[in-house]
Amino acid sequence: FFSSILYYYLRTHAIENANRKTLIIMTYVRAIGDYVKNSFRPGMLEVLSRQHTEDEFLVEAMSTTHVTLEVMRLFNKDLSEYIYKRVSDKPLNPEQKADGFQLKMMRYFENNRMTKSWHGIVKIKGRETLVYTRPVISDRTCLTCHGSRDTAPASLVKRYGESGNFGWSANKVVGVESVSIPLDLAFARIRRITIETFIFGVSTLGLLFFAIYGTFSHLVTKPLNNLSNIFKGITNGTQPLGRDIPADRNDEIGELTESFNILSRHLLEAQEKLKKTADLEKQMMETEKLATLGQLSAGVAHEINNPIGGIRLCFNNLINTDMDTATMKQHAEVVNSGLDRIQRIVKQLLDFSKNAPLDLLPASVNKIIEDVLNISRYTISKKGITLIKHLSHEVPELMVDPNKLEQVFLNLIINAVQAMDGEGILTIRTWRDDSICNVSFSDTGGGIPAEVLPNIFDPFFTTKDVGEGTGLGLTVSKAIVEQHGGEIVVETSGSGTTFTVRLSL
Repeated sequence: FFSSILYYYLRTHAIENANRKTLIIMTYVRAIGDYVKNSFRPGMLEVLSRQHTEDEFLVEAMSTTHVTLEVMRLFNKDLSEYIYKRVSDKPLNPEQKADGFQLKMMRYFENNRMTKSWHGIVKIKGRETLVYTRPVISDRTCLTCHGSRDTAPASLVKRYGESGNFGWSANKVVGVESVSIPLDLAFARIRRITIETFIFGVSTLGLLFFAIYGTFSHLVTKPLNNLSNIFKGITNGTQPLGRDIPADRNDEIGELTESFNILSRHLLEAQEKLKKTADLEKQMMETEKLATLGQLSAGVAHEINNPIGGIRLCFNNLINTDMDTATMKQHAEVVNSGLDRIQRIVKQLLDFSKNAPLDLLPASVNKIIEDVLNISRYTISKKGITLIKHLSHEVPELMVDPNKLEQVFLNLIINAVQAMDGEGILTIRTWRDDSICNVSFSDTGGGIPAEVLPNIFDPFFTTKDVGEGTGLGLTVSKAIVEQHGGEIVVETSGSGTTFTVRLSL
């Protein structure tokens, strides 16, 4: 781009400079011609008149064309590149005959009489040449020599003979005079300068680019790559945290390195804190497991000790006491009932601990509820409880384990029945809420006390009388629902409790 501008500037400057020079030469030549025409020629005519030789015409002294051409011939001995011509379509001297370009310029000036000059670049003999041209317009003084052969000075007729052209008219463009300068050499120099400048500029820019690139690489890229590699090493574990990188520079890279060192130390401290926290959490989890195990063991011991105590008492009575058959039968029934209770406790505990995988099948929640009600309907009616169902048909089939959901719904129904002293209302509802299937079991019992509510899902926790529950029903139900990706929500007040099972569609 710069080279193009330089070439355009130098070419324009060369043309302007050539224009100024041709204008100076043309002005100089016209001044000589005007002097010959207006001063020297009249004086010579007066001298010839006194000598009675009016038919004489000294071409070397009185012809403006001859004088100006001779002056320029002498001028060209030192400055040969400037070419002056004064030509006509009807010259006395055949050597001054206009060529094709000059005839074209004569017609141009004849058609544009207000135009005093023309300049431009044309091809002359294959060379680019700047030409400055002005018209030669005849006046009455010109007709003395060029008007008619009969009235022309005898010396002119004798000198040019039959080859001379006469017949000029006044106020006509009878010829042109021009100064031309070949520009091809100047243009060649300009092209060479432009090419050399381009090569020098490209070379300089290339060297400058490599110098800047090398400096930038040494001062910026390599330190940043070093930091980046250390970062990558820290992330993949091949570099240790807390490693200090020497920051021996006072620029931005040095500040970045120092910031990296500070960040690395902070990360190391955070890592150590996280490790300590993880160890502490692990210890807390072990402690919590032990506490849960202790709580679970205490619950199991408490639940089993009660029937075992009754069984032991019955066995002692059977061994140490004489009793009739009816009494022995009553004691045997107590033993059998106690063993059944222990068996149920152990079975529920095993089910809770195994967390067996789900057997997922597409099933209708409404149908599962109906199946559960078929089992528990007798118990509900025996207690004098009114059953209300609102089962929505908008609830689609779900991918669930029907057997385990039956266990959940049966536990919640039994809990609701046991929470009411008869003549209560059990309401079972299903509905769809966006992408959630909701199943609620509402009773009209006395509600769950606030101090008890946080513990209702704990293993072996129960508020029922001895023998009415194991304390594992809600615990197992909650585990089954969570295994399905759902949750159990509890809402309670003094007028009743609602357990809502929420399952994703």
